[in-house]
Order: sequence, then structure tokens, then C-alpha cells
Amino acid sequence: MHILHGTWLPAHAVFALWGEDTTAEAQYRKGRRGKTAPHPTQLDAGTWLKYLDTYATDPFPDGLDVTIWLPGFYKQPQPSLTARPYGVQVADTNPELLAWELHAVTLSMDDVLDFLLQIPEEVRDMFKLGTDLRFWQQATLLAFNCLVEGRYSPALRQRGRQFTAHWQARPDNTLVTELAEVMPPICRAMVEEVEMVGHPADLLRDFVSNAVDAFVRERYGTEKLPRHPWLRALTGIDPVLKGDYEQFKALFTAWEQWQALGDTEMGAFRISLRLTEPENETDAWTLDYLLQATDETGLLVEAHQVWASSSQVLEYLDHRFDKPQEKLLRGLGLASRLFPPIERSLRQSRPVGVALSREEAYQFLTDAAPILEESGFGILVPNWWRKQRRIKAKASFTDAVESSGFLTKDSLLNYTWTLSLGDQVIDKDEFEALVELKQPLVRYKGEWVALNPEQIDAALQFFEQANDGQATLLDALRMQMLEDDEQPIDIDQAEVTGWLEDVFDRLRHPDGAQVPEKPDGLYANLRPYQERGFGWLTQMRQMRLGACLADDMGLGKTLQTIALWVYERQQMHVAMPALLVCPTSVVGNWRHEIRRFAPELSTMTHHGSHRIADPEAFKEAIQDVDVVITSYALMRRDRELLEQIAWSDMVLDEAQNIKNASTKQAQAARAMNADFRLALTGTPVENRLTELWSILHFLNPGYLGSQKAFKSNFSTPIERYGDEDAARTLRQITSPFILRRLKTDNLIMQDLPDKFENKVFCTLTAEQATLYEAEVREALSTVEQADDDMSRRGNVLRMLTRLKQICNHPAHFFKEGTDANLKGRSGKLGRLTEMLDEIRDNDERALIFTQYAEMGTLLEGYLKHTFGDEVLYLHGGTPSVKRDELVQRFQTRSGASIFILSLRAGGTGLNLTAANHVFHYDRWYNPAVEDQATDRAFRIGQTKDVQVHKFICLGTLEERIDEMIEHKKALADAVVGSGESWISELNDDELRELVMLRADAAEAYE
Repeated sequence: MHILHGTWLPAHAVFALWGEDTTAEAQYRKGRRGKTAPHPTQLDAGTWLKYLDTYATDPFPDGLDVTIWLPGFYKQPQPSLTARPYGVQVADTNPELLAWELHAVTLSMDDVLDFLLQIPEEVRDMFKLGTDLRFWQQATLLAFNCLVEGRYSPALRQRGRQFTAHWQARPDNTLVTELAEVMPPICRAMVEEVEMVGHPADLLRDFVSNAVDAFVRERYGTEKLPRHPWLRALTGIDPVLKGDYEQFKALFTAWEQWQALGDTEMGAFRISLRLTEPENETDAWTLDYLLQATDETGLLVEAHQVWASSSQVLEYLDHRFDKPQEKLLRGLGLASRLFPPIERSLRQSRPVGVALSREEAYQFLTDAAPILEESGFGILVPNWWRKQRRIKAKASFTDAVESSGFLTKDSLLNYTWTLSLGDQVIDKDEFEALVELKQPLVRYKGEWVALNPEQIDAALQFFEQANDGQATLLDALRMQMLEDDEQPIDIDQAEVTGWLEDVFDRLRHPDGAQVPEKPDGLYANLRPYQERGFGWLTQMRQMRLGACLADDMGLGKTLQTIALWVYERQQMHVAMPALLVCPTSVVGNWRHEIRRFAPELSTMTHHGSHRIADPEAFKEAIQDVDVVITSYALMRRDRELLEQIAWSDMVLDEAQNIKNASTKQAQAARAMNADFRLALTGTPVENRLTELWSILHFLNPGYLGSQKAFKSNFSTPIERYGDEDAARTLRQITSPFILRRLKTDNLIMQDLPDKFENKVFCTLTAEQATLYEAEVREALSTVEQADDDMSRRGNVLRMLTRLKQICNHPAHFFKEGTDANLKGRSGKLGRLTEMLDEIRDNDERALIFTQYAEMGTLLEGYLKHTFGDEVLYLHGGTPSVKRDELVQRFQTRSGASIFILSLRAGGTGLNLTAANHVFHYDRWYNPAVEDQATDRAFRIGQTKDVQVHKFICLGTLEERIDEMIEHKKALADAVVGSGESWISELNDDELRELVMLRADAAEAYE
């Protein structure tokens, strides 16, 4: 087993990652003289590092050699706590603390935040996470709690004559204490000496502060740094203040006084600064001082009212403010360090505001206001600034450059540019006249507009170079739907007019594409929504724009694709073959469906050890072939052979297989030479938005920009902060290329029969109840006596498995085998037999899902003997050829009436519409997994209403977990995750309440 570890190293300000290989023989390797011995079971970084590449904004550094102190014996380290519940042996001897040398891979804090919050699915599949890594995940949540609640402020640190700036986190002390108390010792094991340096809370606070500082710097980071040294050090890469020592010493003293006051949160009021624009261009701007109610921001008290009060307490409209004059002066003192013009007003005994030049007003708006606001000051600025009326450019597309044939992604479109200030279009002469004023804030046609030097240079260059131009259809789509925030001037969404507007409108609304006549040679009747999907595919094919058909499972993505292939060859006279890449398990299914719906299409399967490897022979073999079918593994392995062919189409079925763009599989897919690319998937996004980027990058390379830019613009804002604007923009720019329909859509539901779900409550037999109670008593005792969290977790999961086996059948629990006497010993099996008997009498057919292969074997033998008829059984060990044969036999008119499937092997990728009853014999406790299994029958091609039967043993944990799922239906995924590990996090009392046998179950068997 491989375990991934990691911890924070404050001395280096990096997060160190390393791996533990518990399957390797630990061989002691003596280090060089004077050196610490290498850790004998450290996992080579190359084994797991490739899975982390997408989480680093920069390439991983070479790493860091560190010393780690771990308990061990006989010059061997003990396995970590994570390894012990999985059978890794630990010696009984008393361990001693030994030093080992590790070569750790390091992450900067920017990458740590992403990594710990969203550890890649591939890492979780291949590795267990160490207790240290899981602890730092919780610490990251504490850091984000500070960010969400605003528990941070700008701060200063003095070391000798040097001052540095940082963002200081102020986490809740109770949370810090509680979390520090459960910090695993391994989190503090990487030190230079044996002694553990510092308290766990100190290490935790250092991590949280660094996390908050990294995030805020990233948020406020800009290429154009503020003028003030403190602001520059807070938002730039270098935290050191550059300039006059005495000035920074005074600033540091003022900051310390401010800290002593408890920042700017001074009871019912806070200090607020209001910038007011002049009525005439020649007048000065004013910055007024006010007190603003913290609970009612519209309630403002002018500074002159504060000075007019002779009392130590200011009372205003039921609000009370102690020592208002003293605190106002101190607050303005700190504000003057951030914005020096305020200092002029402090020469007066009772300052109420300060007059500003245009340059100072612009400095306040751009540099000082954001930092002052984060420091707790209220900031009031003119509305036009909040709307960011800056220089804007817009492209207008009018027509296409002369080209032959239909408009395609490579067609060139003409466009012209216009420039505007605010909402007013401006020409070059007018703009140059404004520039001559040499003012950062100018008034143009009644509107104030900000002009910074970078924008001015960009606008003048714009006038010289961007008056008109040409762009491809793909570039035009991006310009029309995405504002470019990376340019010095704002690039508005492009404007499209005339017949191009109709083209763009059809692309923006995929479901409204024109539907061609059904081609001859397609032996299937398309449902209305399938016709619309077929029309969209032909439209995208004609434009050669990569497309993602993301219909829900069972809605006929295969049929719509086959319809496209037939249309291509009849109407578009396509000659070259299409390349279909799919999971190995559905290669046979594709062959069967093509023969069924389009027998005139010729296919070739590039699979198996006898596949053609010679390039020339391969070219010869595919000359008269319409569709070449291969698997993802062989696409990667035979990349050089396949990429030499100019394919008409490249189709990826289950396209989530390329969700990780850095894998060789995804790289091979992108390397293929195809005129049109199509991705088929019911789950375009399974875990992270970068999966969507990977699929779109395959379909239309470059459309969404680089992965780093996509992460910055969309992934981080949406996944980390729930940014609705970013999500809306992403939907807008991807909608032309993704057609997504769900079974629950009103138009789709009209084309499907009904699905009825019911719960079948079964009573335990006396044997089952006795076993259940005995197991609960013994297991709870073991859980409560566990030495650590990991062993407790393992004991809980072991108990759950055994209790579920008892609920299934005592023979399952005792592993009695196929010769066991099963009749009359299980309430579930008795009820299943009764229901199957009725189903068979009505000439109906059923699927039975179980998550246990052993239970499936027992059911197969028992039901064959009981009904004297064939019973099919598909499990993880079923060969691919046999799997296809079982599916086809069941789907025939004379097929078996009962098909048993293990949930993992048969829960996805199969079409079993011959059944109209689905039994979930034992529950997976994940609604999504159960729904996927049900969808084997409830899908296109089903002509009968589907009955879903979920078996639950009364009075047991099965009933209580079902209740928990029902009560939290909207958050089911968050509650139950991907299995049952969430149950292990319950405390002892909650766990006992969950598993104890209830009275109603006892009454049932007495």
C-alpha cells in the first residue's frame, strides 16, 4: 500500500510531500559517515508526482532534503498509523525515536491551498492519505474560515532595521486550541534536532497566517504595484518595505497603537472616508471623514458633529460610541500612513476632511482605498468608479471573407474596432486631446473616466493597430462571449450583426439547431430530442467545431453518433474512416449497436494481441472501413500508428477518461489528426472544472486559453469561492460546444416511461437478529477500545460490512459457500423470492444488484434451484467476451428472466432494457451510484414502466441510514460521499444509536 504524507515546514515556508511504501521490504541502508540513513521505505516521488502537476502553477522544484524523526526498532521505522488498519504489522517491542533522511517534494503556499482542498481523484485512488495530510486539510479550512469571516488585517514586522509587511490571520482561539490538540506528532517530526520545536498551536498559526497571506496577495496582486511602500509590500512578491527607515519606524509605531485599539472595529461605529467629485473640472476633490454605523452602513455621522460633542460618549440614533474624538484622531493617524495626503488635515485640531488634487484622488481610488477597506475603514466612492468606467474596446463582426463552402471554424470573418470612454464612443483626435491634459481623471461628455498611463499607451497603440482585422469563427466566438480581463484596456464582448448574428445565435442555443432528414441506412426512429441532438451534431460537423454531447446516461448518445456517421457518408460524402475510442468494456456494445442501427457502416476493431501493427498494412486495412473502434489503453499504446491517419472524425466515448489533461492518454487523444472531434460523456465534470477544460482543449484547442489562465479565471473563483459571475461566464462561453440534456427535463420525460421507486422493508429471522445483536456488542466494544483514530475507523468499517452481511443472509456472514442451505434463514431472501415469483408469472424480467460478489454467487445458485430456470450473473471476474454474451442473451426475447449483477461490474455502461424491475438487494448508501445502476433499465429503449425495489431490514442500521439519506436528500452526496467512510466519523454514542437493533425488529422474530 502507498501512503502520501505531508507537513508544513515554517523555516522554509514550504509544504513538504513524501510517500510511504508499506508493501516494500524495509532494507536498512547505512548513510555516509556523519550522515543520517535514508528512510528505507520512502516511496519514489516519480510514482505519484505526475498526479500533482495540474495543481502547481509552476513546475515542481527539485525538492528538499529533510530529517524526519520517527519511532522505530532495530534500525527500522514503524509503519505509520495510516497503514495499521490495513494489516501492516507493527512489532510489539517498545520503539525508540530514530532519525531518517527524506527527499521531500515541496509545494509553495499558493499551490498548497489548491492541493489540500481538492486532492486529485487519481491520488485518492492510488494512495491512502496520511494522518498528517488529513490534519493539514482541516487546517486549510481554518484558514479559509479566516478569509470568509474577514479575520485578517495588514500587519508589519520589524527585524533590526528592516520592516516587512504581511497579512495577519486572526483565527478563532477556540478553534486553534481544539485543532492543535489533535495534531498528529508526525506533523512536527521534520526538525533539525530530536526535540519537538514549538507548541502545536504555534505551528498551526504559522501555517494559517501563511495561507491567508498567500491568498490575499494573489487576490490583490497586480503588475502595476501601488506607490506606497507598505501597500507595495502587501500586494507584491517582495514583502520588504523599501525606503526611509525613520518613516517606516513611525508607521510601525502607529500600527502598534492601532493594534492596541483592536483595529478599526470600535464598537457601534467605524471610521469612514468619503471621496466626493467636484462639480466643476477646476475645483478640488474632497475626502470627508465620518463615523459609520457597523450594523447600519447607511447611518453616517459627519466629523464636525464629533468635534461639536463635548462628551466622552457620542450617542446618535440609539447608537453609542465611546471616546469618539480620541479614536477618530488615532484612526486618521493610521490612515495617513496608508494615504499621506490625510496628514495635511491632521495639522488642524479638529480635522473634518482634506482637499485633493486629481492625482491624489486617483491614487486614493486605485491604491489606498482597497487596503484601507480591508483594514476595517469604511470607503465611500462615487458610483461611476464602482462601475469601473474605463477605456473600453469593442469589435464588431459584419461579414465573412470570401470562402468556398459552408462557414467553418477556419473561415475568416471581418471585424472593426471602436473605442469608448465610459458609455461614450471616442475617436482618435478626441482621445489625444484628453491625453494632452495629462490628468488621470478626466471628464468626457459629462462622465468622469480614469486614465492611467498603461491604459493611455494601450489605447494609442490600439488606434494605430486595431482599427480592423480578420478572425476565425472560433476566435470570433471567444471574442463575442468572453471579455478579456488580461488587457490594459477593457475588451467588451464583440458585437455581431446581420446573417452572422443568426449563425452565432444558433451556436449559443444548441438545442435549436436545424434538423436534417433522417438519412437512408439509419434503421431507427429518433425521438424528438434525439432528432435535435442529431441536428446539432450535423451543424457542428459542418462547421468543424469540436462538440461535446453530454446527454444524461441512457438517452441515446450512441444512436445520435451513429446517425451522424450515416449522414456524413451520404450527405457530406466523407471518405476517410472515423476513429472511435471507448472503454474496453463497451467495445462489443458499440459493434453490436452499429450493426443494429446502421448495418451498411463497416467497422474494424483495433484490439487484442492480433491487431495490425504495421503502418502500411493498417492503412490498407482501413481503406474501405467507416468506423475503427479501439480502446483508450490502445490509443495511448499505439499512438504513433493512429496519429498518422487523417481521420474524418475522432469520437471519445466516456470522454471523462481524458479529464486529466497531463496524462499520456489525454495527450494521445489531442495528438490525433481528425477533421471533427466529438466527446460523449454523461459527466463532463465529475470532480473539478479542470476536467471540463481538458475535454474542451481536446475538442477546440486554445479556445479556453491555457490551463493556468483557466484555473485563475474560472476554477479557483467558482470552486473555491462560489463566484456566480464566473460560473455564468463559463456557461456562456462553453454552451456553443456542449449539448446537455437530463432525463428530468420536461421535454425528455415525455419520451420515457415512468419510474416508480419503493422500499421493501424486510424483517430479520431469529437467526439473523441473534447474530446481529452479538456482532453489535462485540464490535462496539472493539471500537471503543481502539488506540487511535485510524484503528477505530478500520474497526467501524469492518463492523458495517459484517452487519450488512448478516442482513443479507447468515450464509453470507459465515461464508458457507454454494452448498449451504439458504431457505428460511433470511427475511430479505424470502421476500425477494416471493416478488420474483410474481414477476415471472406476469412474464416480466428483473435485474438484481448486490455490492458483494459472494452474495451474488449465493443468489445465483439458490434462484436457479428454486425456479428451475436459467439465472444470469455478471461480476468483476467475468471476461469481456462473456460479459457481451450475457447482455445479448438477456436482451433477446427468449432471454433469462433474472439477471444478477455486482454493483461495481454492472452498475454502468450496460443497456438492459429487457428488464422493467430493478432490485437493490443491499444498499450502497450513495444515491448517485444506485441511480446509475437503475439506469441500466430506465433508459432509451425501455417501453414499460420501471419498478425499483430497495431492500431494507427493519430496525437495523439499514433503516437508520436510509432515514438519514431521506432527511438530507438535497445534500446526499455531501452526506454519504462515495461510500460508507463518513459513518466512521460518528462518535461512539452516535454510532451505537446507528447500529443498535430496534424493538420493532425484535418483535418481528419473537
